[in-house]
Amino acid sequence: MSRYLLFGVYDQPELLLDTSTGEIRKVHIFTTTLGFSSLIYAEIFMDEKLRQFIVGTVHALSFYGAVPKYLVPDNLRTAVTKHSRDELVLQSAFSDLETFYDTIILPPPPRKPKGKPTVENHVRFLETHLVETLKKDTYTSLEALNAAAKKIVTDINQRPFQKKSDIRETRMNGYETYDKPRMNKLPGESYTLCDYKYFLKVPDNYHLEYDAHYYSVL
Repeated sequence: MSRYLLFGVYDQPELLLDTSTGEIRKVHIFTTTLGFSSLIYAEIFMDEKLRQFIVGTVHALSFYGAVPKYLVPDNLRTAVTKHSRDELVLQSAFSDLETFYDTIILPPPPRKPKGKPTVENHVRFLETHLVETLKKDTYTSLEALNAAAKKIVTDINQRPFQKKSDIRETRMNGYETYDKPRMNKLPGESYTLCDYKYFLKVPDNYHLEYDAHYYSVL
């Protein structure tokens, strides 16, 4: 299991106070758990669009300081364009990320939510130990919310397991002892998210417009 990083987006809890309206806004919690240790990473975004999902993945790998052989995301449309029994097509930016980190993105089989019990257990755990704790306070900015989440997650990762016979002792200890030595090093450079725009036809002037600029296809 040290080779697997499992991740997804938690359902949308109401945690962020809009000071202009008094409304409590929903947020999206990107979470990961790793291999044998169950070491947790969590980051909060305003949505779960491609850019945020990629940023969450990059930040998670930076947090772990190493790259597992497999990344196992939820079957979100953000990451997976097509996933059938015979074919897997990743979103272009996720395919680039797979190449950059020299890893394999391996979503669970489609239409089989019970095929990922580790992720489901992980989400239920965070519902109790992260989300419920965050609900005890009021946050008026995403930065403050993420700072509070980081402290809670750090405590969880350093908290001893309840079973005294658990050889991991803590999530962080299990990671340093069992997971990290079996993972690959991070690339020397940082991953940069590319923006893709597809054209069905090249105009007669052989120039394509993108972001108010024109580029020659010649």
